[in-house]
Amino acid sequence: MSVVCGGSLFGPSSQYIKTNGGDFIATEGSNIRERLMLSDLRIPYKQILKSRIILKKGQTNYLLNHLGLGDNATFLSIKAVYDVKSKVEADNYVQYSYYNYPVQIFSFAQLLVLTGNSSNRVPQLYLNNPNVNYPVYLDVMVAVIDDNYSVFNDYINQSGTSFTGLEFTDIKSYVVGESIVIYDKNTTPRALIYLELVYINSITLDSNFIIIDDESQGMIFLQFLTEFDANQAHSLLNYILENPTVNINDIDPLVDSVQPVIYFNSKSGSMGSYIEFNSATYGVPYDTSYGFTFSTSISLSTYGTSSVIQKDRLIELLIDHVSDNRDGIINLMDSNLIISGVSGIVHSITNIGTYSVTFNFMDLAKNKLDHVFVNLDIVN
Repeated sequence: MSVVCGGSLFGPSSQYIKTNGGDFIATEGSNIRERLMLSDLRIPYKQILKSRIILKKGQTNYLLNHLGLGDNATFLSIKAVYDVKSKVEADNYVQYSYYNYPVQIFSFAQLLVLTGNSSNRVPQLYLNNPNVNYPVYLDVMVAVIDDNYSVFNDYINQSGTSFTGLEFTDIKSYVVGESIVIYDKNTTPRALIYLELVYINSITLDSNFIIIDDESQGMIFLQFLTEFDANQAHSLLNYILENPTVNINDIDPLVDSVQPVIYFNSKSGSMGSYIEFNSATYGVPYDTSYGFTFSTSISLSTYGTSSVIQKDRLIELLIDHVSDNRDGIINLMDSNLIISGVSGIVHSITNIGTYSVTFNFMDLAKNKLDHVFVNLDIVN
């Protein structure tokens, strides 16, 4: 969770939420069919917060109390990111209902935006993930227009607990497969809190803070001595949630310093060229454990749509999957690819010629894989 401030707690009155240079546009190939202009939109705010929430598979009635703003919020946006393995389009949606009228259920797929003003604020939401096979990741931004920033307390479902001065090594397994314990820094360590794995709804990282939403104990705030400790704790906690039978005390090394690995396809498309490593093909398919420089050629007419290769198509042509030692399969998004041509960075490939692709992403422990190069020869 983060708060954007200016000279005062809530910043200057001239701050606005607005679109980033943009409008909503509908495209057909390389042509723009329709445009909804948003560049003139201005939504004033005094306090703004942002976080990521994970709705576990089949999770119901997650109370989004607007990241602590409760009934005061005047702006809410939620972007949903679905698991790459969730291939059925009809399964990818999120249900929501309003806190003050939970009996009526609504839904959205990719994006939900709700706005209000000082006299008509955005009610809190209950969220459901109807998909019983895969989680959904929600990027949430909430704002309030005025000084009504008091934290909402749901005295029935939530309470707040804070611990400070932690290191990631303070997290240990208590009952393997069931619970973890967090210790203090005394000469004889004392257990600060016990957490049942089954009750953890979400884990949010912000700088050197981790916020845990626990069904049994409410919101738990963990402040770590450094961002490194917080990153390592974030990685470790997510790993244990995904692999509950692992004993933290047996993990060696406990520090996650291993970069994710990109596993390439053998060829760039079923009829394409081999994806080479340093001009060699004898070991296909390759991955980045071999090294960091790869190359292939792609036919624009064969694999482009209306002679355009978009980033999502390029990911499909080049990459089988991305795997991490702690985080498992990582979903690669368009924003993780950087395409460079003779004219500089481009967002898609529209002409034959020489291009290079680099990657900008990291695992939960912030281990970056940003030095991999794929040289592309785009032919007709």
